[in-house]
Amino acid sequence: MKKQNEYTRNHRLSYQIAGVLIIIATLGFTFMYFYQKNTQKQQEIAKQEEQQESENVSKTVEPESKEVDMAALQRERMNAGKTADAEQENSEAESTVNQVAETSNINLHFPEQLAWPMEGKVILNFSMDQTVYFQTLKQYQYNPALIISGKVNDKVCSACEGKVVSVLNDAKTGTTLTLDIGDGYQAVYGQLKEIPVATGEYVAKGQCIGYLAEPTKYYLSEGPNLYFQVLQEGNPVNPQDYLEQ
Repeated sequence: MKKQNEYTRNHRLSYQIAGVLIIIATLGFTFMYFYQKNTQKQQEIAKQEEQQESENVSKTVEPESKEVDMAALQRERMNAGKTADAEQENSEAESTVNQVAETSNINLHFPEQLAWPMEGKVILNFSMDQTVYFQTLKQYQYNPALIISGKVNDKVCSACEGKVVSVLNDAKTGTTLTLDIGDGYQAVYGQLKEIPVATGEYVAKGQCIGYLAEPTKYYLSEGPNLYFQVLQEGNPVNPQDYLEQ
């Protein structure tokens, strides 16, 4: 009887332990289920937040891109406008040159009279028969041109229609423009700056061909002046024989 009671107690204890284990297992499975579900939910929330953040970044960047595109488009339009303006200016310049060329028929003839290239006092006359005194050089020399006094930036105009032969820098006469004025004659303008015409172009009588520059070291004492010379077959002749009185 005693053994039977002991067996019964052991049998009950085994059932109790098995029940406890079952309860623990059930709780474990339940915990794991809810843990996995919670983890999955957190992952989905994180994914949604990441997607939302990506969309916000895209919305923020997109307007900037559009602004950059608009700025680039505006620059392209401005550059296109400048190019069109430059082309129009070149076309107008070419038209002016062609009109002058048509007026002169490209057959230049030396006129009977020349216009004064600028207003001013003649401070050194043409003199190839005898020498004249140059203050800067402090010596007497022959003078193959007229030296006309003026002020820096005074406008210099063409004495007659002609074709630009050369634009050169000379130590004595500075920037010097030479025009073919027909029949073997040339007009030479020295001590210039900002010459708006180039070799090969035609100029009309009275057209601006430059502005008076600072004098070279050969004419410092004489001050700003225009060196105006007329050549016949390469030989200097007196410009005053042809200038309008």
